[in-house]
Amino acid sequence: MGGISGILMKFPSLIHFLLSLLEKIPARLPMPIEKLVSRVSYPRTGRHLQRYNNRGFRLVVGCIPYRYRESENGKSIEEAIEVLVINAQNGKGILFPKGGWEKDESMEEAAIRETVEEAGVVGVIECKLGKWCYKSKRQSIYHEGHMFGLLVKQELDGWPEKNIRKREWVTVSKAREECPHLWMIEALEELVWRQTQAGVAQGGSK
Repeated sequence: MGGISGILMKFPSLIHFLLSLLEKIPARLPMPIEKLVSRVSYPRTGRHLQRYNNRGFRLVVGCIPYRYRESENGKSIEEAIEVLVINAQNGKGILFPKGGWEKDESMEEAAIRETVEEAGVVGVIECKLGKWCYKSKRQSIYHEGHMFGLLVKQELDGWPEKNIRKREWVTVSKAREECPHLWMIEALEELVWRQTQAGVAQGGSK
């Protein structure tokens, strides 16, 4: 094997470095947030556009919305940020907004759409936190979940699921303790880790 690919295969650590660097580049939305919000004024119904992976797992995407507290000096990243959670429809625990990824939208568009529909917030979507396979608690089916960090810029007064969802800003520790979904807790830990690393890179300030 020759050329650039041959060189890269000889240095697996370089490949890992390049991939991790690409993951840290903020995702660019294919359309302005204002247009995306207008698309979710009426929530989607049905699953005729739902995406599935090659194992038949339903593809689910979502965001961990977060913000920085007014006074964060001297605090760790975990203490300095708050995350936005919503109630589960069955009333058991809290979770982060997420839902099905559909065929006529990008993964980032779907993540923001679900966040607007369920939590009524918009902001800057950041790098993907990871991918998880998990079993539905309500049905004996599996999902493939993808989560993003979302730095919240605006809270909407009205949103599609306002009548069935309550949103609440909580500490990282409370979200960790009360969220019953292990894969979401792992996504939260990844968000905290990434923000901590970003703070270190910037000399401990945000």
